[in-house]
Amino acid sequence: IFALVDQAGDHAAEMDSKNDNAPRSFPTVYGATFIKSDHTTGRSNGLVQIREGGGGAFYNMILTGKAGAGLENNLCKSETRSSTVTGTFPDYLYWDQDNIINTVRADNAALSQFKIASGTPDNCVWTPLSRSVDPNLILLPNTWTTSSDLGFFDPRPLPDGNAFSSVSSPTDAFFTSTDYAGAFGSTMWLGQWSYLSVQGLIPDNTVRPTSGTILSSSITSNTTLSSANTYYMTSQVFVKAPAVLTIQAGTTIKSYKQGADGKAPALVIERGAKIIADGTADKPITFTTAIPSQFLPMRGAWGGLILLGNGVVNGPPGTERNIEGLDAGLGTYGGTDDTDNSGILRYVRVWYGGADINPDPTNPENSGNEING
Repeated sequence: IFALVDQAGDHAAEMDSKNDNAPRSFPTVYGATFIKSDHTTGRSNGLVQIREGGGGAFYNMILTGKAGAGLENNLCKSETRSSTVTGTFPDYLYWDQDNIINTVRADNAALSQFKIASGTPDNCVWTPLSRSVDPNLILLPNTWTTSSDLGFFDPRPLPDGNAFSSVSSPTDAFFTSTDYAGAFGSTMWLGQWSYLSVQGLIPDNTVRPTSGTILSSSITSNTTLSSANTYYMTSQVFVKAPAVLTIQAGTTIKSYKQGADGKAPALVIERGAKIIADGTADKPITFTTAIPSQFLPMRGAWGGLILLGNGVVNGPPGTERNIEGLDAGLGTYGGTDDTDNSGILRYVRVWYGGADINPDPTNPENSGNEING
């Protein structure tokens, strides 16, 4: 089960029962990912709410984002409630202790896993448990309110992350065992039929990032990208002096449309750093987009490639300037050395770049170039 809740929404799931009247609501869930965006002022409800004597058994859940709580439980009745032992069907509520909840409040960013109403008339007296770890979802925007400003999104967890540990196996043959918590493993099953897919807001299913193939936002030591892998940029990547980024012939680097900060990823070679991208006619090096092929060709699918050198620029001797859209110190170029060398670009293809690398309503065009330098 997957649910994405925007600012105006309350719960990803709300379950009301009939108090102690039969039949009691009793779903059994293995594997759900519920994500909440920033919530409206005054909204403090749980991402999942169970009330009025609701029962059920919940395993392999991921609750994340900004919400008043992950699990909210109120108006309890005679059902038993536990995170360690089940009860007598259907008169119990079981919330597995290995579920992941790392929801935070929007006002102060404090972890807020549970909202349990223990006083009269709710009488929900129990201490639910969950793991408060990062589910390591590949890309979850830091700030968004509605689908119109979602930008880009990848709800799959990294295969070596927390969602792939402490996974519960179902005892009921109705369910299929998985090696991950939540609604997603490595397969992007939202493709071709979801709103996110139709709008081009998720990557192609062939995109399978791992911790080892997502480029770090800051490369500070000599690094080689192997042609045996496909690499991914989920944020802006800065190669710092004196590091050398070597890209083997035949390597492909795919970029997401936006990072978690809402900025288009770009590869920035800072002054004093180098890129050695020495492809061949038979094995070109390709920078391209992770957007599904049905949306291509597309201008501005990611930021592009930016080379910053120490050569003389317009102005008095030693003048320095800053690339549009990059913070001061991150995009500085110019100097006095016209022999400066930022590396090699040979048989390199830069496809579908040109996105605004730092959207700003006061400056509607911060880039617009596939190669900048």
